[in-house]
Amino acid sequence: MIRAQVTVTVMLVAAWLASNATALARLVERIRLDDRGSESTEKAVLTAIALAAALGLGTAITAVVQKYQAQIH
Repeated sequence: MIRAQVTVTVMLVAAWLASNATALARLVERIRLDDRGSESTEKAVLTAIALAAALGLGTAITAVVQKYQAQIH
């Protein structure tokens, strides 16, 4: 049950990221052109989003691998 919820959550995050790709691209471009230093709020938010997406995808991949490993054994 928890794996299904994690998979659905990861899929929703991936869909959100895909639908907001243009907005994220503009945010990344603004951050690149920003000369305020590395402590800007935008950079922190972008880093947090990327970390959350990476952790979610890692969890989903782990769940899928465990599911198919159980079927093999």
